[in-house]
Amino acid sequence: MITGIICEFNPFHAGHKYLIDSVKNENDGIVCVMSGNFVQRGEFAIYDKFDRAKTALENGADLVIELPCAYSLRSAEGFARAGAEILEATNTVERIAFGAECDNMDELKRLSYEIAEKEQEIKAEMKKGITYPAARQAVIGSSLLDTPNNILAVEYIKSTKLPCTAVKRIGKGHDSDDEKYSASEIRKGLSADEICSMKNCETAVLAKLRCMTAKDFLEIEDVTEGLENRIADMVRISTSLDALYDNIKTKRYTHSRIRRIILKAYLGITKEHTEKVPYIRILGFNSKGQEILAQMKKSANLPIISRYGDIETLDEYGKDLFELECRCTDLYNLGYKNPLPCGTEQRSKIIIL
Repeated sequence: MITGIICEFNPFHAGHKYLIDSVKNENDGIVCVMSGNFVQRGEFAIYDKFDRAKTALENGADLVIELPCAYSLRSAEGFARAGAEILEATNTVERIAFGAECDNMDELKRLSYEIAEKEQEIKAEMKKGITYPAARQAVIGSSLLDTPNNILAVEYIKSTKLPCTAVKRIGKGHDSDDEKYSASEIRKGLSADEICSMKNCETAVLAKLRCMTAKDFLEIEDVTEGLENRIADMVRISTSLDALYDNIKTKRYTHSRIRRIILKAYLGITKEHTEKVPYIRILGFNSKGQEILAQMKKSANLPIISRYGDIETLDEYGKDLFELECRCTDLYNLGYKNPLPCGTEQRSKIIIL
């Protein structure tokens, strides 16, 4: 059985290890689709994608595929859909596994169907000026939707035709003070000197934003209903990113949505970059993963990229997206205390264990 896991590992912790161990038997394979250098909450990954891929391979993963930044910086729905699309395109992954606060698959499936059926009611509720999560909860009224991993679980189920397996999370939970099982708590204990962080290039981000107009912000996904004007106005009075997020926020827009929009503005990711997933980018593998990769090369529906030269096999949209990834990595490299030069994406090598 080859199992797919959609993940970020930002950073890898005991809960991730527990998920992998829970679904992997002796002859099984684990394929991870992992966010690259930018994560879904609208932040820089604290360690670069190759370091995180290596850690995943050292802890039970067999093959790690990149979720390009244009997709890792989408809403939970878009994030889940892109990850599932890549796993399905391998034509080797047989199921998707995920951690959730609820491991009752019947209940999670029921929720996913109900949300899909009541999407118009949810949109109508949003017209009252509240966020999508608040509108969804108002219509569905399930306590299961109060926790982020359950929300992602529901989105994975909605996004794929593959069988799904839920593994109950252990530890205190998301955003808790559990240093063993909470990625957010681990991040709190790290200084900006140790990691890659937007804080280290805050002035560069603000400078880019100050050069943008409301029309420029309108080109970014999730900027609707005049939000472009509010962002443009708040950019001009904010002297820090935290102040900017607070100044933009209203009861209609969540902090995470605002952070994603601001990061995409800095990186130059627009609506046109989210049309389709154009390739399967390999970050690393072990001996078992090499076998899976050989099988994928025969069966995959998308081109497989394992080195920079492989981009020549892509169509124009694929080439443009990969070049965008390279530019975004150049900007990511400004997030270190001692910034790295441009071109590290083009010179990178797959992790092989």
